[in-house]
Amino acid sequence: MEFESTSDRGGGRPRRTTVYTTGILQNNLNTALTAHIDLVNLNDEPVEVRVQVLNWGTAVTQTNPVGSLLDVTQTLAANTRVALNATVVATNHYEVRLTVGRNGNRENVLLTTYGRTSIGGGQVNGLSVLPSQLLTIEVDGCL
Repeated sequence: MEFESTSDRGGGRPRRTTVYTTGILQNNLNTALTAHIDLVNLNDEPVEVRVQVLNWGTAVTQTNPVGSLLDVTQTLAANTRVALNATVVATNHYEVRLTVGRNGNRENVLLTTYGRTSIGGGQVNGLSVLPSQLLTIEVDGCL
């Protein structure tokens, strides 16, 4: 899969990949929750995507994710919606990331995520992130 990357051709800097992120969220429940993700490709062509749910643990200071709760790379057909779910342990912090392949118009690939009490359960207040709220970051290397 080829993702949108930039690199210093002088060889000194690692490749950088453009990623959309929710930022770090916290499961503030006393029980596990489901991070529900709706992903839609509004392009007229299939698009390669990678969706990750990273576990940032419970520590007050955490320098890197402690694990991955979901890591899916797939080709999303034109004008298609898929739903993904990841279980987030009670009180853990988590982040949802989307990387769109070079072959697609990134603005036409939308990700919405929200916390649910379980798969198919009710939404948890404060854990919804709409496409317009995603942040764009540059990440070194391939995650």
